[in-house]
Amino acid sequence: MKKLAILSKILNIILYIVVAFVLTAAIGSAIFNKPIFLSAVRSNSMYPLFQRGDMILIKSISDKDALNIGDIVVFKDKEGSLSSKGWIVHRIIEGNDITGYITKGDANDYTDQATGEMGPVKRDWIVSRVVTIKNKPVKIPLIGYLPLWMEKFQTTPYAMPIIAVLLAVIIAISELTVNRRKHNTQKKSGLTIHLFYFLGGITMSIIMSATMLATSQRIVIPYEVSENSQGILMGSDIGIIRVGDKIQKPLSELSNNGFFPVIAVITTSNDDFSFSHPLTTLAPGETIKTEFQLIASEPGNFNETIYIGMFYPLLPPKLIYGLAARSYWLALIIVSLIPGLPLMSYPLIDSKLRKKFIKEVRRLHRRILRYIPIFN
Repeated sequence: MKKLAILSKILNIILYIVVAFVLTAAIGSAIFNKPIFLSAVRSNSMYPLFQRGDMILIKSISDKDALNIGDIVVFKDKEGSLSSKGWIVHRIIEGNDITGYITKGDANDYTDQATGEMGPVKRDWIVSRVVTIKNKPVKIPLIGYLPLWMEKFQTTPYAMPIIAVLLAVIIAISELTVNRRKHNTQKKSGLTIHLFYFLGGITMSIIMSATMLATSQRIVIPYEVSENSQGILMGSDIGIIRVGDKIQKPLSELSNNGFFPVIAVITTSNDDFSFSHPLTTLAPGETIKTEFQLIASEPGNFNETIYIGMFYPLLPPKLIYGLAARSYWLALIIVSLIPGLPLMSYPLIDSKLRKKFIKEVRRLHRRILRYIPIFN
């Protein structure tokens, strides 16, 4: 019975870690706008190697890494009609860096390029390669459904926070049920309880972060400032301007499609930029059009990054703005942690759980020492 209990604890811990890792990879992918560590399989085009809902381990590749025929890669079509399909996981069957690569799903009858909807895959479209061991991809079945399911809720700003609240309610009900059964509570490991609360809080924070990130924007504005010339710069709304010029242009339209107010913050590290709405609170259903003003102060080539953060009102607006002015990511992390902190810290606040945790740590320490020869 003891062995089964230990095995059960180990399996629970592994499950918690896997779920936390998957959620972390999902939020990292949203931050960097490409799959990080893991990628969810969206279709059965690579069946039977893997199928929809599998989570595959991937490794980012650089320009120096060589690609080989037979590699399974993660790429996005940036020019053809398949660009709306998102990230694709298919195998390279021919091609090179110069002419591009021909790709195909193992279960498909034709290559991706056969229909003419997409040309050869360019090298810079490929961001990752599937990790394999003895030609077999490293995958976790079914776990991929979690990020695929979460994606459906990113267009509804308040769906995922509601899910987070429901998660907290479920955990609270579970704890009340356990407390009513004292004999079960006594047998339950203090470490397991702490890990349960901690991962529950982290999950809530990640869900909050993913929702705010999905509604926020990152805008890069390239432009050039010259001493005495003006002109057009490809890919730039500003172009080439002279020192001292003042430019005022539309930036973005912000909308709150939820049921509660949202704090919108616009920040950048360049003091030459100012905004029509640097800090504003959007009421439910409200839409505003924002503008930016640029006063060119010194010559040079610039690629200015502007963050438009959409935050839940969990802190005072001016405090959120102050954090975002330092770093958008700092503000995102701090605001996201607020709803999860009570859950994560509860085992440390509750005296019974705290004592149980300390006792369990000491017991685990003694067990570890027994298996280390130098201490025997």
